[in-house]
Amino acid sequence: MPKIIGTTGKGGVGKTTITALMIKYLRENSDGPVLAVDADPDANLATVLGVEVETSLGKLREDTLKAMKDFPAGMDKRSYVEAGLHEVIVETNKIDFLTMGRSEGPGCYCYINSMMRKFSDDIQNSYAWVIMDNEAGLEHLSRRTASRVDHLITVINNTPLSIDCARRVEELLKGISNEVKNKHYIINGVADERIDIIKERCASLDMTFLGHVPMDERLEEAIFNGVSLFDIEDTPAVLQVNEIMKKIEEI
Repeated sequence: MPKIIGTTGKGGVGKTTITALMIKYLRENSDGPVLAVDADPDANLATVLGVEVETSLGKLREDTLKAMKDFPAGMDKRSYVEAGLHEVIVETNKIDFLTMGRSEGPGCYCYINSMMRKFSDDIQNSYAWVIMDNEAGLEHLSRRTASRVDHLITVINNTPLSIDCARRVEELLKGISNEVKNKHYIINGVADERIDIIKERCASLDMTFLGHVPMDERLEEAIFNGVSLFDIEDTPAVLQVNEIMKKIEEI
């Protein structure tokens, strides 16, 4: 059974970058294969790691719904959908990528969504780790795309809105039947003298503090220049995320 990590947070807090650095750590240090799931509609996770993704589950859902309208009688719809599902997995060295894409539009997707949920559950068992980059609304979690999360990490920066988002995440979790075993938060890109203030503001959250990822000019320069985060050296942010991942491994 894989260990599943989900990240969330308000847009602009650096969630995708931190998720990418977690994946980088697992690529370099874990024994088993890793599935990276981009569940944010903006779908930037593969980009910052320099991986080309051509399609998504969302696009497959739309294409399948259109194709099923013209299926001849007796055609095996299940086989058609399963073939498409396997095509959306992008395989790289030790890390495979699955991009969720946009949520569905008008039309009946019940059959397709049911198959996608089963596919997600089945494929996860092939990996030692699953890392899911979520949007703040936890849409894919609430749709039971993932039925279990071992560690849900909310990323917070120095804006009050990011803490408000963390509180909304807590409220959302109350209405989700998925099992979330451990809830954490990470402070990202905050000056050292403000860390204690941010932690005090987060004291009412039912989340454990995992660590502070410092501002990192070398990391920002790499992202600006389109350098894969797989290829960057041990910058301050990389080293701190490594320490955070070591904590997670011990829980």
